[in-house]
Amino acid sequence: MTKIQLLTQTEKVLNKISYASKAPKNVKGWELEVDPALGYAYDQGLRFGLVHSYEGQNWVPQTPLSDHQQNRFDSILSSLPKVDPLKQSILRDTYPILVQPIPGISPHTVGVHEDQWSPEEYYRAMMLSRLANLPLSQTYQSHQVSDWIRGMLDSYYRAHDILIPTTTELRLGSDKKFVTGALTITPESGTYFNMAVLDFESLYPGVVDVYNLSYETIQCGHPECQSNKVPGQDISICRQRRGIFSAIIGALRDLRIHYYKPLLKTLDSQTEDYRVTKAANSILKLVLVASYGVTVRIHGLASPLLGEAITAYGREVLQSTFDLARNEGLKPKYGDTDSVFLDNPSDQQIDKFTRQVRDKYKLELAYDRRYSVCVLSGAKKAYFGILPSGETEIKGLTVAKSNSPRFFLKTFQDCLAILGKGRTSAQEFEAAKLGTRAVVNNALSFLRQGKIPLADLEYRVELREDPRKMINARTLPQPYQAAVLAAESGQNVSRRQEVGFVKVRPFKHGGRTFTVKPTAQAKPAEVNVDDYVRNLLSLLDQTFEPMGIRLGARIASVPSLSEF
Repeated sequence: MTKIQLLTQTEKVLNKISYASKAPKNVKGWELEVDPALGYAYDQGLRFGLVHSYEGQNWVPQTPLSDHQQNRFDSILSSLPKVDPLKQSILRDTYPILVQPIPGISPHTVGVHEDQWSPEEYYRAMMLSRLANLPLSQTYQSHQVSDWIRGMLDSYYRAHDILIPTTTELRLGSDKKFVTGALTITPESGTYFNMAVLDFESLYPGVVDVYNLSYETIQCGHPECQSNKVPGQDISICRQRRGIFSAIIGALRDLRIHYYKPLLKTLDSQTEDYRVTKAANSILKLVLVASYGVTVRIHGLASPLLGEAITAYGREVLQSTFDLARNEGLKPKYGDTDSVFLDNPSDQQIDKFTRQVRDKYKLELAYDRRYSVCVLSGAKKAYFGILPSGETEIKGLTVAKSNSPRFFLKTFQDCLAILGKGRTSAQEFEAAKLGTRAVVNNALSFLRQGKIPLADLEYRVELREDPRKMINARTLPQPYQAAVLAAESGQNVSRRQEVGFVKVRPFKHGGRTFTVKPTAQAKPAEVNVDDYVRNLLSLLDQTFEPMGIRLGARIASVPSLSEF
């Protein structure tokens, strides 16, 4: 049997073929992890989830297209570059299998109990079965996106007599254990009105496609390709051949962005066409989102150099886009991974800028949303915005994190509700800022009077260490203090478990000073009110500092509050 080696593109003659779960010593094995039944389906050109007919002593998938479907597909192809035959071929193969009608079958046929059956999930599973070429029973119950991507690649390799590379081969000789992450550009702290947020649609899948990033194109040995370096890396990308992973991801991205996503907006949600389109769009999105992650950490797909190249191009595109915006006078204030924040641009400026970026990078930069008011802190990934509707979006702020007390979040949200009333102009916003002080005063008044339920004062923290090993530590952090007390009361507390606790006035326990109790053991009279006041004011001051609001000093000095 003759197979093509993916990474070298050379033919390899396999003199003896046998099936084994483990390669014998001194013998190199390939495709040991491919289920023989799946391998047979791949080799015979069969496709799960489709009707087949028996033609010329072979079963052949049936993928007829109506004139309407064919016209839709032709419109996609006409808008894409004509110099990419491999991606065009993958598009021609993929589109027909996704638009076929979805048959009605019983849960029993899929091996699912009726109580676990969901029509929407069935549609998604059927689409995925076709796309990844995996059995429906597997795609309905498995949510491992890495298995889906591996199924797509393995199916393509086997259908084209390409030897599926081993895990070692995919590493390309690299011992790299970590991949540099995405770029976050330090925000320009302040309060901004009419802030526009532009997002790259599927940035990482986009750079995989545009820059031909694939297992067999990384570390190219062609002398003429050595100058085609990944930004900031000593990695050369091949110019002479199209990568299979790159072309597959590019084809799926084109189908979602240029076909399914816009089509979904035009269909009646009660129609069969809508349900099929929604399922396809959802599956394509999940696969595209995961296409970078699998190259970093998933056995059988991980290739650190490929992952490094993807993030490097992502960083380069974001920084260059940010710089271009500044050069165009658009006042960019923040950039994160695939988003750029522009201070008060006009619609015409946004349209012009997105066209410039599309022409320069062949990537889709799209308008995402506007904030009537956006407050950027000095920290990365921490801001909040007020939408034109008055709804607020909170990103990464400590005061709103899930392990912070609900009392903190509720007070913050009440402040945002007041600020939202002044979102229409800078003058109204300045007036609204004054109202936040009254909101905080009122919240602290309720706290000091003991009117806040203990459940709303609870911190929740995951135990990173086994609490039994922490008992003899010189300093016992608060989560472990709570764990000790919970264990003594008969609860089973272990590593990676979340514990809930309330901060109380210091007390002695087992010769140590404890400052927290599990929520179930705490009493309202024990609450360390001063600690909650101090922490809340500190967090709000950090959050509101860009707006020129300082709550701590004035509120803490109000005599009436200290007298409760």
